[in-house]
Amino acid sequence: MSEDIKEIDKKLIEGHEYDGIRELDNPLPRWWLFIFYATIVFAAGYYYYYELNGGPSSAQQLQADLQKMQKKAKPATAQQSQEPTAEELLALVKKPDVLSQGQKLFHEKCSSCHGQAGEGAIGPNLTDAYWLHGDGTPLAIYKVISSGVPSKGMPPWGEVISQDKRKKLAAFVFSLRGTNPPHAKAPQGKKY
Repeated sequence: MSEDIKEIDKKLIEGHEYDGIRELDNPLPRWWLFIFYATIVFAAGYYYYYELNGGPSSAQQLQADLQKMQKKAKPATAQQSQEPTAEELLALVKKPDVLSQGQKLFHEKCSSCHGQAGEGAIGPNLTDAYWLHGDGTPLAIYKVISSGVPSKGMPPWGEVISQDKRKKLAAFVFSLRGTNPPHAKAPQGKKY
C-alpha cells in the first residue's frame, strides 16, 4: 500500500521542492471556493448597482435618512417648542397636584441654591416681592428656569428638564411668594 501512495504523490507533485518540502496539487476546500465565488458575484452586483446604474452614495443615503428623521421629529419638536402663556402658568398655580410635583422638582434641582423653602442660600430669596431676573410673573420665572443665569451660576434647565416639568416648577416658585420662611435672605433686586 505504501507503493500506491508514492505513485499518487508523484502524480500530484508540482515539481517544486524547497528545503525538502514538496508542494502537492491538492484542490481547495469546497466551502472556500463557495465563499470566493460568492464574493465575485457580490462585487459584480455592487459594481452594477452603484457604478453603472447610479445607486445612491453613502452621503446621499445619510441625507435621505436625516430628512426622514427630521420629518418625523418636526411635529414633536413644534409641540415642545411652544412657549407657555401667562394664563396657562397662572392656572397651574391653582392646582394642588401640580404644586406638589413642582415642590418635588424644586427640592431635587433648586433647593441646594435657593433653600428648602425658597428662602435663599447661595441663590436669591424666592419668597419676597423682589426679583433680580425678570419681574416675578410665572412666565418670567419659567423663562429664567429655561434659560438660566449662567453669569450668576444658575444653569439653564431647558435642555435638562422637560417643558411640562418646567411649567410645574415655575408654578411652584410663583406660589412661594409671600410665604416668609424663617432665616430668609435679605431682599435683592427690584420690587414687583
